[in-house]
Amino acid sequence: MAISAAGVGSGLDVGGIISQLMAAERQPLTRLQTQQKSYQSKLSAFGQLQSAMSKLQDAAATLAKSSTFSATTASAGDTKAFTASSTTSAQTGSYNIEVQQLARAQRVATSATTAPTVGEGSLTISLGRYAEDGSFTAAADGEKTISVAAGASLADLRDAINGADAGVSAQIINNGTVDQLVISSKETGAAQAFKLSGTGGLADFSYDAGSATPGLTTVQQAQDARLTIDGLAITRGSNTIADAIEGVTLTLAKPTEGETAVTVSRDDETAKKAIDEFAKAWNELNTLIRTQTSYDAATKKAGTLNGDASVRSIQGQLRSVFSNPISGLSGATMLSQAGISFKTDGSMSVDSAKLAEALADPSMKIGELFAGNGTVDGFAKTLETRVKGMLDTDGLLSARTDGINRTIKSFDARIESLEARLVKVEARYSAQFTALDAAMSSMNTTSAYLTQQLATL
Repeated sequence: MAISAAGVGSGLDVGGIISQLMAAERQPLTRLQTQQKSYQSKLSAFGQLQSAMSKLQDAAATLAKSSTFSATTASAGDTKAFTASSTTSAQTGSYNIEVQQLARAQRVATSATTAPTVGEGSLTISLGRYAEDGSFTAAADGEKTISVAAGASLADLRDAINGADAGVSAQIINNGTVDQLVISSKETGAAQAFKLSGTGGLADFSYDAGSATPGLTTVQQAQDARLTIDGLAITRGSNTIADAIEGVTLTLAKPTEGETAVTVSRDDETAKKAIDEFAKAWNELNTLIRTQTSYDAATKKAGTLNGDASVRSIQGQLRSVFSNPISGLSGATMLSQAGISFKTDGSMSVDSAKLAEALADPSMKIGELFAGNGTVDGFAKTLETRVKGMLDTDGLLSARTDGINRTIKSFDARIESLEARLVKVEARYSAQFTALDAAMSSMNTTSAYLTQQLATL
């Protein structure tokens, strides 16, 4: 195969000429690629804007809940005896609590000195309650029977009890002398007591607390929690009591020495934190919009979204939410009454002291200022609805980003077409200048021959 090098015979810089011509041919492609990059930058900027708006929507949604402004906190006078927690439904005030006994689960065990013997037999487990006279009343569907075969071990009996889902659990504990089988109710309370009736090789595992010879050893009897609240006797099967005082949960740990107080008070910290988070989200969005739409006259550099009508519309719609008082509220009607103001750059500022005073004043009804009163939407609810509309699939922001994506895809098609055309143009230039190179080389050879012939005359 012949080897050729364009320009060798003629002296022309064919490669350089083609490169310069192709650089000129590529200018339309370069312009398209630059335009596409600018749209990709806009798409990225709108992605940041969408993220900041979603964060603002979440913060507004928190403030749009009336529960944010009706939070309470409960404190117990003796936290070693019990703890207290409260919800928004709790009424502020004080309660006197006396814990007399804790709820306990029934627990029985085999002998502490003689190892139990397991043989073929059955064991009926009955859940229910023991009366004061010792009689036992089984609960409806509260009986289950297990069986073990000859040669079964204590571990086999334990596993059979645990696998029966009979409301009790069994463990083997070695006390240093023998293995003991310990059977316990899974739940506390007098109604969660149990009776065991063994037959055959399991007869020695029977238990009846009301019998003179109960069988297994009583470790702990089932009992209810007993306490008084403001002098009223309360009995519950659990040490977690959530239905005695509305909105208050008591978790008992030990009996008290007399009465101790539980105080339920307002918790304005929840509202303060929510308002601070709202202001932070607003300021982050405000800063992002200002940066993306900015223009520096000195450097003549503009932000990615400078002059974008959609961004101006978003900014205007959000600011308009706070431009006028809310009519129809019986308390505060402007954010300034809650210590919230706007600076000249559009950022939000919170006066913590003024906000605390407003939250502590029931007549201000700050919760309604943000959440509304059921008839009129508050500022946070209005803003949440507006931002949601912009972020929806058919909203302003989605429409703008969809348009940008379509433009970017159209650039892809045009760039691909131009690149295919440039390949053909370069091939044509290469063929043309290779032919020119060959022609000039031939002419140079002829010229040299004629010169030589003339020189011999």
